[in-house]
Amino acid sequence: MKKWGITSLAAILYLFINAGNPSFAKADEHINFSIEAIPNKFQVDSGVTYFDLRMAANQKTDVRIRIYNHSSYDQTFLTSVRNATTNGNGLIVYEQKKQLALAPISLTEMIRPATQSTFIKGGESKVVSLPLRIPNKLTGTVLAGIRVEKKFSEGDTKKDTIGIQNRHAYIIGLKVRSEIKDLSPELTYEGVQTKSYLTRPNVLVKLANQTPTITQPMKFEAVVTKNKKVVVRKTMEVRFAPSTYMTVPIETMGILQAGTYQMAVLVEGKERTWKWNDEFKVTKKQVKQMEEKIPKIEKNPNSFIGEWSKELMVASTLIIFLLLGYIYRLKKQQHTS
Repeated sequence: MKKWGITSLAAILYLFINAGNPSFAKADEHINFSIEAIPNKFQVDSGVTYFDLRMAANQKTDVRIRIYNHSSYDQTFLTSVRNATTNGNGLIVYEQKKQLALAPISLTEMIRPATQSTFIKGGESKVVSLPLRIPNKLTGTVLAGIRVEKKFSEGDTKKDTIGIQNRHAYIIGLKVRSEIKDLSPELTYEGVQTKSYLTRPNVLVKLANQTPTITQPMKFEAVVTKNKKVVVRKTMEVRFAPSTYMTVPIETMGILQAGTYQMAVLVEGKERTWKWNDEFKVTKKQVKQMEEKIPKIEKNPNSFIGEWSKELMVASTLIIFLLLGYIYRLKKQQHTS
């Protein structure tokens, strides 16, 4: 009985966890390629696996990587340069192809072409060269990622009838700086707004790193209050990419009522702390717009389980009954013995 109870409980948890995952119905594709960075003469730290280059104005170099095709068949790979940004979770990601709004120049402009296609026969490898040219002036640090992924044909895309396609990619960091010593960050507060984000009510806080430097991990805290009562609080660790914005979504327990709210933001680093206080209003019009965009089940201020509330309730009930039955059987066996 003990073994059956544990097995059944595990099975229910497994099915419940995967019930809302659309990719659960499709097996992962095997990753059959890899990449490596080829050492560069401008490399600062030879002990790291990414590019950390110190270069001066008007200098040139070829940033080279080797792509290995481990499969037995021919493949084509796309190599692209993506500028580093800071996402809403406070993480540095390499996704942006266009120039950064706060940076005088981005790595996607220093490397041309920014995207290359490379054909590699099965079991072979090739070196891809990315020509990098520093402009007339370079201050601080610019950061990007070199992304390598398999190129899918139109036929492969059409075969995917359920709209799910596994795209495995490798990214090698590319850091180019003018000096060994990093600049000190200068953070600014860019405002707050309320809107639906991923079909949920959120307060969005926007900050910016105005300096071309990578910050160290810092503590971020945002507190929304109304009439001196805390409405929602969010705390996390953040790290800014050079010259980038960061918009943090703070999910509320339902749509905020119309009225005036206060926002207090704190970012605390080892050497400096930033604090901002602001006030924002939620209008009746904004409330109505969010009600139209957010599913009905999300409008309940006490609801935090969203569209899977029924599934959660059913699964929770089954788990409770299983545990009660298991405890009852154990007590009965002890009483018998």
